[in-house]
Amino acid sequence: MAAECPCRPFAGQSQLYDPKEGTLPQDGIYRAILTVLVVSAVAGAAAVLAGEYVFYSGAMTRTGTGTVLICGALYFFFRWLGLREAGRRDRDPPGPGRSERPDDEQEDRSG
Repeated sequence: MAAECPCRPFAGQSQLYDPKEGTLPQDGIYRAILTVLVVSAVAGAAAVLAGEYVFYSGAMTRTGTGTVLICGALYFFFRWLGLREAGRRDRDPPGPGRSERPDDEQEDRSG
């Protein structure tokens, strides 16, 4: 007997993540995450400079450095994740009911 997936949704609910229906790297969620990470890294760099040259605060400098390092690592992780998904999408043609872009359904109806 095959083991049942522990991530199976409750009755009447859709599956939370389907690898066949994953989001595209061009979708808003990827861009929003990358934008927030870049803004956070810039704010961390500003904290480093302000802590070092304006407030002479070692704690502020260390906090800004940590923010830059963490946001930079997460930025590159999400870039890698998006590129991996884009590569998978290029290799695997869309299946039934799956379009390459979320806007395809609207274009088909209007065109």
